[in-house]
Amino acid sequence: MVELEKLNEDEVRMLIDIEPERMQEALDQAFRKIAKRVRVPGFRPGKAPRPIVERAYGPQHLYEDALNEIVPKAYSDAIEELKLTPFEDGTIEAIDPKDDKGVRIKARVLLQPEITLPDYHSWPRDEAAPAEVEDAAVDAALLEERRSHATLVPAEVCGENSVVEISGTYVDDEGKAGTIERTQVALDRSFQAFRDALQGARVGESRQVPLDSEHPDRTAHVTVEDIREIELPEADDAFAQGHGHQDLKEMRAELANALRAEAQRVAEDRRRSALLDRIIAEAELRLPEALVEREAHGALHELYGDAAHDHEVDEEIRRQAEQQVRAKLVVGRILDQEGIGLNQAEFDAARRILERSRGSQGLSEQEQQSLYGILLDEKLRSFLGTLGEEPAAAEAAPSENAETAAEAGPAGPAGEE
Repeated sequence: MVELEKLNEDEVRMLIDIEPERMQEALDQAFRKIAKRVRVPGFRPGKAPRPIVERAYGPQHLYEDALNEIVPKAYSDAIEELKLTPFEDGTIEAIDPKDDKGVRIKARVLLQPEITLPDYHSWPRDEAAPAEVEDAAVDAALLEERRSHATLVPAEVCGENSVVEISGTYVDDEGKAGTIERTQVALDRSFQAFRDALQGARVGESRQVPLDSEHPDRTAHVTVEDIREIELPEADDAFAQGHGHQDLKEMRAELANALRAEAQRVAEDRRRSALLDRIIAEAELRLPEALVEREAHGALHELYGDAAHDHEVDEEIRRQAEQQVRAKLVVGRILDQEGIGLNQAEFDAARRILERSRGSQGLSEQEQQSLYGILLDEKLRSFLGTLGEEPAAAEAAPSENAETAAEAGPAGPAGEE
């Protein structure tokens, strides 16, 4: 027998009664399993009398084994009987023995919220205008090419374009001293205060470098160990020909094409992100309070660690939690509605790519979840790219960017069909 108790708009409690006969059947089944494993002196495996086996194994252990078998089945049967759609696996709040030797199970269930998505298939496609590439951008790209093939020559004095090796000490934002091991720094890529402090310095000289204009105590004391100047190759036809181009004009044209393609890729990525943001914003749903609370307290733990219980959820944290829950629910609904998923073969192919890049080192469970999330996100973004066009297959190949998967946050279960 199953009773249903409504707790709030999003959660229910199921009261599931296990009859004595069903409980006894589970106990008998549990006994048959352990009887083959428990060794009782003087008896062959599986032949010892039940009272002796139960004393050897422990009546409580036998009872728990029976519950482990019967509770999941009773829970799933109750879900089916009541025609509920859980958002996730429910929580077993209590398992209480009854006087008639039956059992009552109390299970709290968070229901799948109703989500109505907007008709995004009918939305017109907002194509970005072709990217314009300025000469200055091509000049900068050409400079990077020259810089990647530059040589370093010895110099006596630090200048704007010097590459220096330094060592020394520093004071961090907590007032603690640290050591700067000998390291190379390109001054034209460092922050202004560092460049200014080292201008005119020679090998062996020490300089004081401010690290934070608002906190004068945060400084570094560095000694110049070596000075080099960047010597760039000339930007001419010979340089271009040495790197596979007919002449400098052709090299600049190809650099411009590469910049244009990258700008178009970025614009398309932004278009897809904006499209997803619009779907999330226009979807109709009511946020389950339990999910918002869970997200908010997770944010508190990320901010304060073990001291999270000393802090309360403020308005900003709650607002961000609501946004996160809305986004997760709507994305999940899109994936379900469009049949976007990841099968085992696709996941395994991407996993092997990542493992090869790491020297066949296996992935941890968290890394596999991260990889799963990245691959599923790629499929979603591939689908978003088809909206506004004629329907087309949006299946994504295993990620070529799998090497970055372990750096992302956990997602769904690895290998889900």
